Amino acid sequence: MTPPFHRGMFVYLSGPITAREGRIVEDEEHVAAAAKVYFECLRSGIVAFCPHLSGAFPSAFEIGYDVWIEYDYAIIDRCTHLLMLPGWKTSRGALLEHQYALDTGKGIFESLDDLHAYLHDVRTSRR
Repeated sequence: MTPPFHRGMFVYLSGPITAREGRIVEDEEHVAAAAKVYFECLRSGIVAFCPHLSGAFPSAFEIGYDVWIEYDYAIIDRCTHLLMLPGWKTSRGALLEHQYALDTGKGIFESLDDLHAYLHDVRTSRR
């Protein structure tokens, strides 16, 4: 059973989507890894946004990079936190998203474990 959703929290998952030099298999691995975290968030009652899921469709790559970054910023504006996914420091887009989150005062988690620990502390402090 899924715990109650944390309605005051909306987490943006930030990490690599595309591979360098157009390596399609790596693109798929990035999407699959992000989807795994996304579904773990759902099972944990964490409302999350996974931009990687759009990368599952080849037509997504017909949209320009700058359009996607501006779209990401618009979504981040609505989020309360970012969760940085493994490999994020190698991703130009994730680095931009991280800086944007810092500039706009969003909370940032470096791992899913950190996010779970934060939520445990929040639950414990409410008792």
